[in-house]
Amino acid sequence: MGNVDVSVVSPGGPLRRALSLIFLALGVFSVAGAVLLPTYVKPELAKVPLNQESTSVLEGTASKVLAVKTEGGKTVTEIRDDAKLKATAHVVANFAPPEMQEGTDVAVWLMAVSVVDTSDQTVVSASKRQVCFDRRTAEGYVPPGGDQEAKCSANSSFVTKLKEKAEKENEKPEEVQEYKPQPGLNFKFPFDTEQKDYQVYDDNTGRAVQARFKGVEEIKGVEVYKFVQEIPDTKISTKKVPGSLIGATGDSVEAGQFYKGTITSWIEPVTGIQVKQEQQSHQELRSAANPTPTVVFDGKLEFTDATVDAMVKQVDENKGKLDFIGSTGPIVLGIAGAAFLALGVFLLAKRRPTPSRH
Repeated sequence: MGNVDVSVVSPGGPLRRALSLIFLALGVFSVAGAVLLPTYVKPELAKVPLNQESTSVLEGTASKVLAVKTEGGKTVTEIRDDAKLKATAHVVANFAPPEMQEGTDVAVWLMAVSVVDTSDQTVVSASKRQVCFDRRTAEGYVPPGGDQEAKCSANSSFVTKLKEKAEKENEKPEEVQEYKPQPGLNFKFPFDTEQKDYQVYDDNTGRAVQARFKGVEEIKGVEVYKFVQEIPDTKISTKKVPGSLIGATGDSVEAGQFYKGTITSWIEPVTGIQVKQEQQSHQELRSAANPTPTVVFDGKLEFTDATVDAMVKQVDENKGKLDFIGSTGPIVLGIAGAAFLALGVFLLAKRRPTPSRH
């Protein structure tokens, strides 16, 4: 009887085929996840929340500070020496603008800052501003112009100022809102901050000022990037002041207010959170009535330890998630996907029938 080729299939063939298909499916799923995490999932998750409420506190001293207070029903203006100061910055979301809705790429936050002399709680400085900004990049929104659709309404960004004079004697001047974009970074740095220079909005000058990257440091176990803004001597306002304040005659004298300063920020790069900030500033009044400038502020403020601790806690709560979806997750899924695919192909190849001769 002649030899006949008979194909003999291993008894484990159906199981091996099922396993190979499972591994191939897992491989495809893992590779897809490795691609989607950084390209789709992260951009959707790496946004600041719409709902925000936070408080930062800075403390420091000033060799000179201008204080205005009311005594006996009269307004008293004086320059104090060696004052201890406390600045409180409160940030809260404003849901009134129409752009504040789920799924939007912008957010509208309001920030109010008050600086007091801790010796008697006299307010020596106060400001308020609202910004519509990009939730991913932290860039203050600037209208594109032309026919392009605006992402922010016209009244969603403003700076609050006080009128020159109060309507009634011994009353606080009325607040007015100046609607204007606030270009540059606001509140934080972008997610995945790079080792490069950025434009950051400066409250005092009302414009974006370059923050230069100065190196990598560590604060309470967190790696941070150090950025420094050098604001040159800039005229920020013109106001009427008592002549006695600047060593001139007259009840009311016109003077220009000039400001220069250095702002140092320490940023956790993955989240863009400002872990620490230090502000060194100098302000003076200059008038034709007196050639000698009058210093009205010279001092330094920095985040308190409690504020730094709160920022570090925010970093700890968010950095791990962003690291996973941006780098760790894609790497792990990519390696796992390659392994699953290789194993699936191997099992498919092994199930081919083996010839047997009889």
